[in-house]
Amino acid sequence: MDPNQAKIIELLREVHLIAFKEIERLNLRIAELESQNRQPAQVPILRPTVNPAPASPPTMMNKIQVAEYLNMSVSTVRQWRWIRKGPKFLKIGRAIRYRRTDAETWLNSCPGLR
Repeated sequence: MDPNQAKIIELLREVHLIAFKEIERLNLRIAELESQNRQPAQVPILRPTVNPAPASPPTMMNKIQVAEYLNMSVSTVRQWRWIRKGPKFLKIGRAIRYRRTDAETWLNSCPGLR
């Protein structure tokens, strides 16, 4: 490679580097201008035309829902399951579920609630 070709290649690399820096600067400026001109989106307020029916409680509950229903911690419900002390549970595959009626029956059978 002769010296002129080497000089041309070096100049092209410099021009390439300058062009990339300029593009980066322009992109930052565009982002800045867009953030200044951006207005908050107007979200329409949706109002129901008919009052929805109250949500019915689930018939099957997981350990978190049972803990909330019984006002206990999840770890307590888990321990009760291990020692077979709490409400009856179902094992569906790997999932543990409780019937609401079983939780209510167990709660009503507790001696301190009468």
